[in-house]
Amino acid sequence: MSVEAWLVFVGIWTLAGMPLGPNALNCISVSATAGFTRSLWTIVGICLAALCHMTATVLGIAAILLANAELFQIMKYLGAAYLIWMGIFLWHKKSNQMGAATSAPRSAVKIVRQSFLISMTNPKAVISYLAVFSQFVDQSRALTEQMFILVPTATIITASIYAAYCAIGMTLTRFLSTIRRRNFFNRFVGSFYIAAGAGLALVDIKPSLSAAPQISR
Repeated sequence: MSVEAWLVFVGIWTLAGMPLGPNALNCISVSATAGFTRSLWTIVGICLAALCHMTATVLGIAAILLANAELFQIMKYLGAAYLIWMGIFLWHKKSNQMGAATSAPRSAVKIVRQSFLISMTNPKAVISYLAVFSQFVDQSRALTEQMFILVPTATIITASIYAAYCAIGMTLTRFLSTIRRRNFFNRFVGSFYIAAGAGLALVDIKPSLSAAPQISR
């Protein structure tokens, strides 16, 4: 891969990963309620999911999924159901701790698992990774060599973007100093998840590679 092509890839991947979506909101939510340091575990879950998506793209699994409308729809509804379940859970969750940083104690394993599932069950990611990666893979050159460049680059950019979202969440800690505000925050985030899940279930996602959609949602 030439330096010019790599720079274009960096630009596209960065811009596509910046829009606010379930992954970003999850980073902000965990950071605001559990602290910045603990929220960094969300990045581990997101990057693990990203590696799975990239591996599936390289192995051709993503192309098979896109070619099978029924499998794609099943994945779409599973992702929608998980987001709605997360939203309902947050709506019914009550904060009763005195400190915002301890209002939602969660183990690193649970944070990684939740972040991984939110990212992994997003069917748009399948289209996005396949669309972007297919534009930068030169079929006349060894695939392994190119993946050693694209995969680390994409992973570092993804981690950097969501670390920034975790930092944004840290600024909300003072706002969440009361139980009332924490309950409001939980319901706000929960409503976003429910709306995102409902939208995912109702919107007809066309598995087309004609355009480069956003990578993170």
